[in-house]
Amino acid sequence: MNDGEWPPLTEATIRELARSNSYQRGQSYYEQGAVSDVVRRGDRVRADVEGSQYQPYTITIEFQDAGVDHTDCSCPYDHGGICKHRVAVLLTCLRDPERVRAQPPLSDLLADADRETLEELLVELAAERPDVSDWFETRLETSAVADEAATDESVSVNLESIQRQAKHTLPKPGQRGHNDAYAEAQRMAGELDELLEQARLAIEADDGETALDVLEAITEVLVTNKWTGLLPHDVSDLFETIDDLGELFVEAVLTAGLPEEERADWEQQLREWDEDTTFAHFMGGTVLGAAADAVIEGWDDDRVQQALEGDLDHGEFGEDSQRWHAPDVVDVRLRILARQDRHEAYLNLSRAAGADLAHAEMLVEVGRIENAVEYGVDHLLDPESLLSLAQTLREQGHTDAAFTVAEHGLTVKEYGQDTLAEWLRDRAASAGEDDLALEAAITAFETSPSVSAFEAVEELAADDWETIKTDLLEYLRTEQPGGRTAARAAEVFIREGEYDDAITLAKRSSRTSVIEPVVEAVTEERPDWVVRTCKAQAEPIVEQGKHDSYETAVRWLRRAGEAAQAADELDEWREYVETVRDKHYQKYKLRPMLDDLLEEF
Repeated sequence: MNDGEWPPLTEATIRELARSNSYQRGQSYYEQGAVSDVVRRGDRVRADVEGSQYQPYTITIEFQDAGVDHTDCSCPYDHGGICKHRVAVLLTCLRDPERVRAQPPLSDLLADADRETLEELLVELAAERPDVSDWFETRLETSAVADEAATDESVSVNLESIQRQAKHTLPKPGQRGHNDAYAEAQRMAGELDELLEQARLAIEADDGETALDVLEAITEVLVTNKWTGLLPHDVSDLFETIDDLGELFVEAVLTAGLPEEERADWEQQLREWDEDTTFAHFMGGTVLGAAADAVIEGWDDDRVQQALEGDLDHGEFGEDSQRWHAPDVVDVRLRILARQDRHEAYLNLSRAAGADLAHAEMLVEVGRIENAVEYGVDHLLDPESLLSLAQTLREQGHTDAAFTVAEHGLTVKEYGQDTLAEWLRDRAASAGEDDLALEAAITAFETSPSVSAFEAVEELAADDWETIKTDLLEYLRTEQPGGRTAARAAEVFIREGEYDDAITLAKRSSRTSVIEPVVEAVTEERPDWVVRTCKAQAEPIVEQGKHDSYETAVRWLRRAGEAAQAADELDEWREYVETVRDKHYQKYKLRPMLDDLLEEF
């Protein structure tokens, strides 16, 4: 994406990213001018949005050629979709691109700087922010470990430095405010991830002992310091990081090949740590229980050996296990076997454990393509797994086999079928498999209707389009889609001029994301319905005195005025608005807004 170009960004895209409430509130923030200091550097936009806290929220939007790639906000919102602050920034980018100040990417700024200048900048930054020094130390040590692992040299780490840096990750007692607590939890997660990376690199170098040393140093700090009471418990980043710690312990003890006496010591230590109130308080359950079980089982456990030797039938391994974490330990074992190129043991264990996608993809890895296709069709029961296998096959150059697996996925009506169908549609079309591409395109539309999916079918249908189009529209009428799908279905009806069908969807839905585009599309064709609908949207806001939403109510009444104008009934509309204004004259914020609206017409 060039600096002077914007990727595709539309109102519909923003609506799809957010829940309806977040979109409406984000639009209000945009209209109130809450967005400031919008800066674009390359494919990243950063902005501030004034919110309910003293400090503005910081928003980052990352774009790619296809549109919005990633968004982030410093607010604690975590209720599905993007928050109102991100909506406001995206609306600013879309509607007021002149407010976005273009600056060169940091990489361009530093490209021509000499080493001495860069060193001076880094030293100055570290002097102003002492925490940066610890961050530099962690990154440099991680880089050194990575270099050693890449050259097959023995991995060495400074355990005193690891412990010192682990202590630095802990939250600072002076930062217990609501927003600061969330920020502290995210900071802690990020810095712990950097330390855990050194254990990961040691494991990848098959050095389980060093990985255990690193993990032990980190864990000692976590269980001997009281930090959980300083942080909220609903920050997913930190929760996942602590969970990663437990999984890394599993992989480290199984990679290390510890002698029996050390395994007993490690089991005792892991269970003591796990029973400590620190992990139990924050995670609400075990963190190191799986590692304690794994270190005792090792690789010479009778049941494990039976699975590795191929003496167990499909899914038989683990049937007698009551451990909830058994599948996670199997995944770790498979990773180790793959890293050690023990392919037959991998296939035996994955089959015995019912790890069917892993088994099928390993069959591809060892060149047993027909077996992989047969196994995938027989055992993979969801479109996501079938798509993953199809992608693996195609990446290895087995396109026909990939299409066979993906075509089978078109018959599996589970979550993810639309994604699989879209993948097959595009790949089959590129390969000249027109009939298969059309079949996939129709499935993609029926699974997840949208204008783009509709147009994809049209492009592939050629002379059969009119017949297929009739069938697709009838499918939408019969299925009566709801939720967010209803908004996309309404857009299809609008595109085809089937306004009554779009109105039927809008009547059945309470979502603004469905009603609003239909209102906009049929203002000229169905003005009476638009007037009634817009009044029905505005009246509850006014009656209940939702002063923060008065602008939304006025926007609905404006649309009603446009429809009344189209129907030559503007006098009736003006009389209605005047009645609303007079009835609610005490609502001082609303009254002048209605006066201004009347002046517009």
